[in-house]
Amino acid sequence: MSQKGFYFNQTRCIGCDACLVACKDWNSVNAGPAFWRRRTETEAGGYPNLQVYQLTMGCNHCANPACVSVCPMGAIHKRDEDGIVIVDRTACIACKMCLAACPFGAPQYADDTQEPEKDDSWNVDHPMQKCTGCWDRVAADKQTACVGACPQRAIDFGVLEDLKSKYSGTESTVTGYPTQAVNSASSTLGKDLEPSIIFKRK
Repeated sequence: MSQKGFYFNQTRCIGCDACLVACKDWNSVNAGPAFWRRRTETEAGGYPNLQVYQLTMGCNHCANPACVSVCPMGAIHKRDEDGIVIVDRTACIACKMCLAACPFGAPQYADDTQEPEKDDSWNVDHPMQKCTGCWDRVAADKQTACVGACPQRAIDFGVLEDLKSKYSGTESTVTGYPTQAVNSASSTLGKDLEPSIIFKRK
């Protein structure tokens, strides 16, 4: 398997949220609480030496996903061909165990305003949804929506080993990254989650 994942350059991100908007637009996610890609902002220091760090992440398509392990319905699986973690919304019962297990908040749930009509194939009004790595765009030799929209070229997506070769000096963590939560989830799982994301630190 050629595990695919993300690269994020924290020195380039300006917090414009173009990646969030593009993600919602391509995946037809209406305005509301569910965001497949999210941005956090961390401040450090104080005037006149204040530093602001942006971090944007979707699903990190972990090598050992905590969400897959805890789902009682087997509604989440990892694709053999590229390691992308996919949810079957028709099997989800919205127990939210995946949300509790994921340290990145990747599993998302809509409300009645965002999803006003229940699909006939769903068991619940609002089954889990999340980043798919834009597998449909990638299959058509296109960039993911977030990568294509970023004006600063702060995000990239591809085979993880290729990204490591393409970008020198990458790290497995960055300011704002939920290290403690990741370690806790890995401990609960009994093995490292191995998120498929690498960073250039600011």
